Amino acid sequence: MRLLAIYGSPRAGGNSDLLLSSFVEGAKRVGFSIKEVYVRDLKIMPCNGCGQCSQKEFCPLEDDMQWVYKEIEGADVLVVATPVYFYNVPAPLKALVDRSQLLWHKGLRSEKPGYLLSVGGSKGQRLFEGVVLTVKYFFEACGFYLKQQFFYKQIDSFGEIKRHPEALKEVYRAGLNLCQK
Repeated sequence: MRLLAIYGSPRAGGNSDLLLSSFVEGAKRVGFSIKEVYVRDLKIMPCNGCGQCSQKEFCPLEDDMQWVYKEIEGADVLVVATPVYFYNVPAPLKALVDRSQLLWHKGLRSEKPGYLLSVGGSKGQRLFEGVVLTVKYFFEACGFYLKQQFFYKQIDSFGEIKRHPEALKEVYRAGLNLCQK
């Protein structure tokens, strides 16, 4: 089984990175093949609204997204980790999400599971709503469904998640449990 792990934070080694790395370690332990995508290291142009994805089922923008399409299509499990930026995902991850419209037009429909890990500095009641909507529909466009989500509030400082070992253990166990129904 192949797991695609999308690290959505612009900040290397930050809290959402640490969460996803813990999830990935659990998945490795039960034998998953892992492909890690660090959005911050990719060159992904924003969608320009040209409509080629709906008319001809291809995207004419030549950048790293061409490679990402193949990785998404080849995955059995998809997991996205992201911090909250203004109640949504950071701009580089949003560009990847927007460009995934191509996969929707290809008609990828599946029951493959997707997982969302998110961390935010605020304690707002609706902190994760924008992230959930964005990632849920991203998963659907790519042929996945949102199976499980993990949210951690009031964690903002670099590496602060390390002071919450229960959070890291929780996502590690989720990675371990991927083979269970």
